[in-house]
Amino acid sequence: MLVALALPWYQATGSGWSLDVERPPAVAGDLPSFSAFTAMTVIDFLIAFIALLAILVPIASASTSGPAKSIAAAVVASAFGWIAILLVLFRIVDVPGEQLEVRYGAWLALAGTIIAWVGSWLSLRDESTPGAVTPDVPVRPAPTP
Repeated sequence: MLVALALPWYQATGSGWSLDVERPPAVAGDLPSFSAFTAMTVIDFLIAFIALLAILVPIASASTSGPAKSIAAAVVASAFGWIAILLVLFRIVDVPGEQLEVRYGAWLALAGTIIAWVGSWLSLRDESTPGAVTPDVPVRPAPTP
């Protein structure tokens, strides 16, 4: 999802194209293409932040010994994951300019946001506690009747 933000999201389709944000496009052939970082102002950074949260889920699970930190990261990532899906869908439906068509970067970002959200949601089902030691409980005899 994070890599897809740097891929081409939009391609100009004719000579009268315009973009709502004034940034230099990457020219591939005769018509320019725009990445998410070029074509958007705030939404791209929100998606990047949510992508970093999704990356944090397996890192927190692997590096902590108890379940508290890994579950907290999964809850935050799954709570904000659907927002990233809606933001990417919004930018696919509402292109930020005129005479621009959606390219493969936007579709890869949509797939990445869905996979990250489902992965963080499914990680909430993991109840394992790696590295946790079972407590030593002394065994006592049963009381006599």
